[in-house]
Amino acid sequence: MTTTNRIFAVALLFTSACDDVTSEDPLDTHHHGLTTTLVLYFTPTGGGETLSFTWADPEDDGNPIIDDIFLPDGSDHNHHDAMSYTLDVEVWNELEDPITDVTPEIESLDTEHQVFFTGSAVMGPATGANTDAIIEQAYADSDANGLPLGLTNTITTRDWGDGELTVTLRHLPPENGQDVKTEGLANDVALTGFGSIGGDNDIQATFPIEVE
Repeated sequence: MTTTNRIFAVALLFTSACDDVTSEDPLDTHHHGLTTTLVLYFTPTGGGETLSFTWADPEDDGNPIIDDIFLPDGSDHNHHDAMSYTLDVEVWNELEDPITDVTPEIESLDTEHQVFFTGSAVMGPATGANTDAIIEQAYADSDANGLPLGLTNTITTRDWGDGELTVTLRHLPPENGQDVKTEGLANDVALTGFGSIGGDNDIQATFPIEVE
């Protein structure tokens, strides 16, 4: 994928990199690289054109390029019909030469990462019940321990309207020999926010989204 093929979203809170993480084992040390770009791919589950939406700060200067998300529903008349999409997430570092797809690194360290989907537009594991939601998110992948990862998801439109979709890639390395990524983290976020879980954000971006 080239950096020119982007249809992208708005307003973000961006954390450029995780700190070095050192456990009691000197061999268990991982430096997490810079992440400058987030790409979302929505593919209709019944077939059709893939829509891509990107947030990018290729200069890492705090002035990102952000695309709006527009998702068609399944309607061809005057009432809403649900539409289902497969949502794939990619993460890039555009400060590398050549630019680097960080997604394989996340996949190889899947037990230390999870993507969370929150915001006024969303109903899902990290938001709980949200009667105003226009989309519903469900995890469609898992890590080596069977816990949610979030690089692949199912998105279903719930109604016409607009709102915000916040995508957060969280780095969750072990601390003091204990796993930080555990079952139910999305529910913890839904109940009390990101301050209730461990780790740090690799990237967090808030997209305006409209179902039309």
